Amino acid sequence: MERARLCQLCLLGSALLLLGTPEPVPELRASREDTELAGLLQELLDEPGPRELPALEKRLSWVPWCARWESCAVRRGARIGKRCSCAPGTSCDLRILKCS
Repeated sequence: MERARLCQLCLLGSALLLLGTPEPVPELRASREDTELAGLLQELLDEPGPRELPALEKRLSWVPWCARWESCAVRRGARIGKRCSCAPGTSCDLRILKCS
């Protein structure tokens, strides 16, 4: 009884696998519409336009990275304001206000 049930399950599984395999797709050729759309997309990408800031830069807590020996802070009276974060391996020297 169990052996017959096992055979039925195997046959059913094989049939499902055969039904699920995709048919070979004929070679796709680029139609005229596709080439026109590709041309329009290329024109849009080549156009210089207003660059929108990424979402990360829009956050108020985000501070841009500074290069080495670039000014990283500004002294405003007794306070020091941070302009950018120094790159890994460097730190902001508060005497000269540059990454070192």
